[in-house]
Amino acid sequence: MLSINDYLSDSGIDKWVAELGCTSAPVPRQNIRTALAFFAREMPLLPIADAAGFLAAMDLSKRVSEVMLRPGERVLGFRTGNESPFKLFFARRGASPHNSGINTARRGPVHFVVRTPVRALESFTTGAKDSWTHRTPGQPVSVTPRAKKWFGQEFGVMAAGGGGQLIIPGSYSHLLVEEP
Repeated sequence: MLSINDYLSDSGIDKWVAELGCTSAPVPRQNIRTALAFFAREMPLLPIADAAGFLAAMDLSKRVSEVMLRPGERVLGFRTGNESPFKLFFARRGASPHNSGINTARRGPVHFVVRTPVRALESFTTGAKDSWTHRTPGQPVSVTPRAKKWFGQEFGVMAAGGGGQLIIPGSYSHLLVEEP
């Protein structure tokens, strides 16, 4: 059984490597450990399925690190018109939605300024099949049986990765939406 506290042991990391189907090389193992330690401390009630989904959407071959965002820094989120701007996933200014591992349909940038210091988990996205964003008519879909395991659906839109992302828990307490 997986646990967010598996970062505390090598055998725990082994379980996550098997779950994610990634290589057991030192860099991915350290990145899994870093992400799980962040989740355990900053998001202790995060469901295991969500933690697995977050890790599955990260490029674990590239650096995953905790960062401190300072007041005045600016970030952005790519949001649909009917959702709260204060979600978990953000990017640094200048990021493109086209390599953020999300379906860009009906999404636009929402700009934020950091108002109080906040810890964030910074990583790079991997290509993913976005099954959580409503598709536009005629948008091609792909089948991904593993996504059903983590996101509840096996059909989604293939989205390119490679961009940076920030997970900011409690974003509503630390960010302000900037007016256009």
